[in-house]
This record gives sequence, structure tokens and C-alpha cells, in this order.
Amino acid sequence: MASETATGDVHSSLTLEEAGVQLTTAVTRLSPPFPWAALPADTVLVGGVVRDALLGRLRDNPDVDLTVPRGAIHLCRQLAGRWGGTVVVLDPVRDMGRLVHGPWTVDVAAWNSSTMEADLWRRDFSLNAMAYHLKQRTFHDPCGGLQDLARRRLRCVAAANLAADPLRVLRAYRLAAELGCTIEGRTRQWLQQVAPKLGMVASERVLAELERLCRAAQAHHWLLETGTALGTWLPMARPWPGLGRLSHQLALAVGLEGESLTRQLALARLAGVLGAQSVVERLGCSRRRQRQWQRLHHWRQVWAEATAGLTEDQQLQLHLDLTTDLPALLLVLLAHNQLPLKQARLWLCRWQDPADPLCYPRCPLGGHRLQEALSVSPGPQLGALMAFLRCESAFGRLAVDDEASILDSARQWLQQTGLQQTASPRQAPRRSKPDSP
Repeated sequence: MASETATGDVHSSLTLEEAGVQLTTAVTRLSPPFPWAALPADTVLVGGVVRDALLGRLRDNPDVDLTVPRGAIHLCRQLAGRWGGTVVVLDPVRDMGRLVHGPWTVDVAAWNSSTMEADLWRRDFSLNAMAYHLKQRTFHDPCGGLQDLARRRLRCVAAANLAADPLRVLRAYRLAAELGCTIEGRTRQWLQQVAPKLGMVASERVLAELERLCRAAQAHHWLLETGTALGTWLPMARPWPGLGRLSHQLALAVGLEGESLTRQLALARLAGVLGAQSVVERLGCSRRRQRQWQRLHHWRQVWAEATAGLTEDQQLQLHLDLTTDLPALLLVLLAHNQLPLKQARLWLCRWQDPADPLCYPRCPLGGHRLQEALSVSPGPQLGALMAFLRCESAFGRLAVDDEASILDSARQWLQQTGLQQTASPRQAPRRSKPDSP
């Protein structure tokens, strides 16, 4: 699957020596929480830092992956003892540790083989199997990652390497989405074969990888394949159709931008990939994330069933439920061709206005003021009155800056409901125009 954009450029004729020079320049510009010279002589920089430096997309505070022949956890503790930071033991058996220091996360692992080159052959993908020897200032690429980087191709080093950590199945789709890569045909076959073993991976690792994937610019190219991979492990995982339309271009067309675009698009994608409540629960999503998903799923279904448009009650509840996440629903509806783009843009503009009475419904008078002015006691009747006023305000039937008018409407409602205390705040639901979300 071809990407729409490239994240950097690596000339296909770049030699190992030239790559080493480029990496030396990039590494010199970094300011980790300790000097590079404080590391042992055989320390090797691997993984994303090497790859991103060659692509020209290295951040100021990247996550750093280091390998040493042995004593990785001990090295983390030494660095923390002298330069500060917190040490996390990732795997005591395989000797893997992490140093967290401010914005920096430094993972250190002992070689999984007797030599650096043999250790690289045990890594997941060729793009991550390139190394930079910090002391010698040399670049090492035994698995052909530099050529794959130039071709924008993601290639697994070996099938056994995928099986060693099945999470690498999801990582493949995430890297392809982040880097704008294709996935080599044989690698795709291996991914399908190993996907059923995702059940061996801790659910929090699976969820974290999915969340990273859903934030990637080109994720929409890979969401269906990701959902298929999940489905081989969790048959109840049935991705929503239309996932391929959940692109940055669609979010930009609606009017989203910046972090709001990334967050809302990621939420819509994640809900679409997971597909079923049981999957959300199985992955151990937080209660907040579960509520977000439930509300999105609920309102997507309500919208699909409301052929004559949402009632006022439904509209009001929708905006109460999706005060922070309305754009994610708009994106989902657009991806399903259930909402015109023009209408979605109109509603996004309203959502972006914190004073909009429907997108941010509120009672125009506080409960204490209503009690004082109308001699209403605290309780269900006061709550129903405030709900009535909130609805009247949301749909423009109240002059919210005219307290006397608001109190008149409240008195009329109290008189009407005084005869029948069980009546709802509005005697009959009013319908809006069919195209209103």
C-alpha cells in the first residue's frame, strides 16, 4: 500500500560512511541527561533514533534505545546515581532497564547474542536493526535497513523475530503509518500468521500500540488490516466500515487543526478499530476511554436509526454526552457518508464557540437564584425546571440576558406542571430539521 506523503528523504546511494557522518552530526546535537562519554565503550545506539536521524526527523528529546554487551540495568542505576532520574526495571531476566529523566526516556538492553551484529539480526524490522557505535562513530547495517529506508519499505528481519514478541504485528502497521511506508509482501504474510498470538501480549501493551497507531498521519491506510489482525485473536473485534476515510485530509476539510485534529481523529479511529464493547473491556481501557467509546458508538447508532432527524431531547443529550468529543462523531458520520461535509463544518464552527447554547447547554440561571425568586425547594422539581430552562436556552426560545423573561417562563412551566407533577419538562418532544446532528 503506497503512502500519500513522505516524512523525510534518504538517498538510495548513501554509503555506510556517509550515514555514519550524518548520524554523528545528529547525535552531537542531542543533549541527553548524561554525556555520551559517560557510557561504556561498547554502547550502541539503535532503533528509532538512528532511523529518524537518517530521515531528518529527529526530535529534540527523542526516546533513546541503547544496547550494551551486558549490565544494562546496572548501567541505568549508575547513570541515575550520578546524573539523576528514575530507573525502571523492564525485564530482569533479559537485563533491560529504563532511565526516565525529565522529557527523556532512555531504554538500555543487554545484547541478546554474543556480538552487536548478531544482536541486530534478532531485532524486529530492518529499519530498526541499524546501529550507531557511539565511541567509534560508525554506522552498522547488517540487515539492509538503509536500502529499505530509501525505498520506504518495512521488512521484517525474520519470521521468528515476530513470534518472539507478537506485539510487533501491531508495531508494523504503526511504523508504516508513521513513516509513510509500504509493507513487504512476505512480511505481510508473516504478520497474518503471527497475529493470533497477540493474546500472549499484555493488554496494556496492545492498547498503547493501537493508540499510537491511531495518532499517526497515515493510519487510515492500515486500520482495516489492523482490525483484521485483532480479529484473528479476538473474533468479536469487528471494525467499522469507512475506516479508510478517516484521514488527516478529512479532518482538515471539516476544519480541525493542531492537537485537536490529532486527538479527535485518533478517538474516531480507535473506536472504529475496536468495534465492540467487549474488545474495549478486554484491552483494559480506562473507564474514561470506555465511556468515550460507548457514547460515540451509541450516537452513531442513534444517528443511523433517526431517519427523520434527532428530536430536541436527543440533540440536547448528544451535546451533553459529547461536549468534548463532538468532532470525533462528525468524523465517524462523514466516514459513513451519513452527514454532508457542509453540515459537519457548520457544527464544528458552533462547537468551537464555547458560548454556543446548544453545543454547551447550560441553565441560564443558577439553582439558588431560582429557589430565591420562585420559592422552589431543592429536589426533583427544581432539577426538572433547570432542565426545561436549559433546553429552552439551547434552542433559542429564551432571552438569556433577560432575567425577568427567564423567570416568567419558569413560572409558566411551574404552573403547567403543578397540575401534573409527573409530566416531563416539555409535554411533547419537538423535532428539529432532519439534517441537524
